[in-house]
Amino acid sequence: MENIYTARAYRIPGRQKFSITFRHPGMIENGRPGRKVSKGLGTADEEIAKHLEGQMNNLLARTDLHSLAGRGSAASLFDERVVEIFYSHWEPAITSHRATRDRLLPIPKDTSSTLLLGITGAGKTTLLRRLIGTADRFPAVSVNRTTTCEIEVITGSVDYTAVVTFLTRHQAEQQVIECFSNAVLKAIEGSTDEAVATEFLEPSGQRFRLKYVLGPWKERLEYEADPFSFNESIGETKSEFPAEESKFLTATVQRLKAVALASRKEVESILGPFETLKGDERDYALDEAQRAAEQSEDFLQLVSDVMEEIAERFDSDYGNFIRSSTGWPESWKLSVPSNKRENFLAALQRFCGISREHWGNLLTPLVTGIRISGPFRPHWVPEHETYTHVFIDTEGLLHARTTTEVPSDLTSRFKDVDSILLVESAKTALHSPTSGKVFEAIASSGYTSKFAVLFTNMDAVTGDNLTSPASKRAHIFGGVRSVLDAQVARNVSRESARQLAAHLQENTFYFAYLDPKGYPASDAANVEKFEALTGAALWQMIDQLECLQEPVLQRAFPRYSFEALGLAVQEVSLRFLAIYDARLGYKPLETITEAPWQSIKAMSRRYAEGWLFDGFWLNPIDTLIAVTRNVLTRFLEIPLNWEGKRVSDEEKSAVIEAIKRTVNELLTDISRSRLWRVPQSRWKDAYELRGAGSTDTRRGLIRHLFQAQIPVPESVSNRAAQAWVEEIKELVIKAVEKVKVQQENTVTKGSQPKR
Repeated sequence: MENIYTARAYRIPGRQKFSITFRHPGMIENGRPGRKVSKGLGTADEEIAKHLEGQMNNLLARTDLHSLAGRGSAASLFDERVVEIFYSHWEPAITSHRATRDRLLPIPKDTSSTLLLGITGAGKTTLLRRLIGTADRFPAVSVNRTTTCEIEVITGSVDYTAVVTFLTRHQAEQQVIECFSNAVLKAIEGSTDEAVATEFLEPSGQRFRLKYVLGPWKERLEYEADPFSFNESIGETKSEFPAEESKFLTATVQRLKAVALASRKEVESILGPFETLKGDERDYALDEAQRAAEQSEDFLQLVSDVMEEIAERFDSDYGNFIRSSTGWPESWKLSVPSNKRENFLAALQRFCGISREHWGNLLTPLVTGIRISGPFRPHWVPEHETYTHVFIDTEGLLHARTTTEVPSDLTSRFKDVDSILLVESAKTALHSPTSGKVFEAIASSGYTSKFAVLFTNMDAVTGDNLTSPASKRAHIFGGVRSVLDAQVARNVSRESARQLAAHLQENTFYFAYLDPKGYPASDAANVEKFEALTGAALWQMIDQLECLQEPVLQRAFPRYSFEALGLAVQEVSLRFLAIYDARLGYKPLETITEAPWQSIKAMSRRYAEGWLFDGFWLNPIDTLIAVTRNVLTRFLEIPLNWEGKRVSDEEKSAVIEAIKRTVNELLTDISRSRLWRVPQSRWKDAYELRGAGSTDTRRGLIRHLFQAQIPVPESVSNRAAQAWVEEIKELVIKAVEKVKVQQENTVTKGSQPKR
């Protein structure tokens, strides 16, 4: 007989609003349905809370509605708050935050747009400041991992408007749970209070930094002299009184340590003292203790308390918060006249700021995107010229952890913009393997014609052999050619590398001192001259970017031999499985690091619970898309023959690029289906696994899942492999047919810039 669970509404001591707790029949705990959850109800009225408690109990009793398919019927029977709380655990965490911004602040049609991308610290945001004419601390910049969401800036508007979108409550809660879970692990291992606090306030991924929202942990009084600063206080030490200690954070650390101690004792009573355990036995014991902690009542209550603390940070009368039925903010909007610029930019600091003096009141980690429009206009734009453009700053490619794939949510943006600008520092020119992977993604997804590269920090390019600007540019571009030869030619195709090299010869830009604070000591006249030169170069770059466009497609159709496609799919499978054999620790592979057991578990949790689109560094879907795209590029570039109008090699390349773009769009759904939707129950089995040797067994289950879902075609008798080949074949046929329709409906575009 199926268990019927009950709900209870309660008020957390010291807080006004009620929460509700119940065991969710659709969530697994210890291998059985019924994981306990706690959610805010968004009301301080006890009568309303009790009414919602009764409705939740009625829904828990309706087992016929206990699936995502039952949401429609439930919506007609129960309060929308009850429906939102109950069904949020079943719905995948794919919320279209961008669609919300489109609805609240549409991007003007026929406005040129540029996507900025690059590794962390390359200077994207500093460049954005130059492009929109803001030197007043917006957007925030620092040396490490500052931009953690999309920042879209629309220039040329009359007044200022901003729209900010946020993580859903469920998404935010999952992040808090993971932060606390990692902190509990630190506490289980006997770490200091400071180490435990750091683990949940500033996790190693440095993306979801709760210190911005909850405030910093207390610091020592003594500060050493700064050996990296040259000023009047060099060599001096100083003492400062720390900010008042946060009672909430202190209590949170003590509660975490109590949860950790209880779970450690529980596991040690079965497996023995942790100090006596080594290797896999210790990993297993830590895994069990971490799981026991997560499933405890005290841990659940702590997460609920922190979520309520976070929710209080959204209380503000400035701007307009648009909230869900339970009161959780979905978006924020503000519109002010042009003469309120300072107020406008100051208000935005709360959503993208990082300044220490504001820690404890910032919402930066909870923001999924910021879109602003206004009369942004740099001083270097000629007076007689209009300046209407959209600039999209993106999260640095190394935010979470070193990985070689460009995220698919980023490559999916390529089709929406007119130009794609990779920002790279000349100090470390293309030394990161991720920068090379950007080149691969551009070449294999068919967006060479939209692509450009900008090198910052050209002032750092020095050497006895570099005696002129031309020699410095040639030196840096030599690194571009090296990456194209070593990575793109090998992993994608030589033809793609050749086309990209030829295109970048005319579409690579070089700048020094984009950050004016970096100017060496100089007189004002020299600074003014340099500013004028930099402004002229930026204006020339904008003009060139606005002229980039996809070539007009001619009426010529490539024909392919699909007999050879089986070999291409075989290569895809072998490459993908080799990468994850290395990450799972089965077979070493150059440049691929073995993932620790905690990361393997975190990956399985995301795929099991459907919140895998948060930028976590292990993402098999992104890997499969990248590998498939690269391999199919070589297949697409060598058709059997061409039908239709006689065309030049350049025109043929344009058609193949269009097919590659369509393949890139179609691959996302196939990859998600193969690696997530279809095998989700197997991911749940892997995540929920427990017992002796579970960490190794989990790796094995995931490996078998990959081998089953991405089989290696070796013979016609392997039906699963043949179905995989047919799926890719249908994708390619669909892409070719779609491009044929585009060719037939092509209307020649003007060659003038959109400005």
